[in-house]
Amino acid sequence: MTHATETHHREWTLIETLLPQDTNPAGSIFGGVIMGLMDKAAAIAAWRYTRREVVTAGAEHISLLRPVRLAEVVKVEARVVCTGRTSIDVDVVVETENVLTGESAVAATGFFTMVALDKEGKPTEVPRWEPRTEEERRLCEAARERRAQRVRTSEQR
Repeated sequence: MTHATETHHREWTLIETLLPQDTNPAGSIFGGVIMGLMDKAAAIAAWRYTRREVVTAGAEHISLLRPVRLAEVVKVEARVVCTGRTSIDVDVVVETENVLTGESAVAATGFFTMVALDKEGKPTEVPRWEPRTEEERRLCEAARERRAQRVRTSEQR
């Protein structure tokens, strides 16, 4: 079951309960399921920001910090932190909550790069990102540094 809420046009929260088929033999949720939820929330945040179709261009610095158990509710928060000409950088945080105890914890974090598409499926320009706070400026600068590192790495191949 999925429930999503809008915080504003730059953020998106996805709340999910997971099922037994999502678990591994150790009783925790498969990491790929968690990464899929992260990708979905990042896509929705980018889609809403650009009002265009988007595709995932990359995911990086994904850290699975703790196991997610079957009895926990998963909250995935995605927020746009920067844009390029056609790309949207999205920061994603996964939190879990044991609904019986109220205990919560950060379970995963990561950064996703989405690319906006025009009607022909070609990359298209996106609205320019305008940071409004010092934290938003810091997150955008970090996204630009990750982008520059990806370019350097691809040039070395």
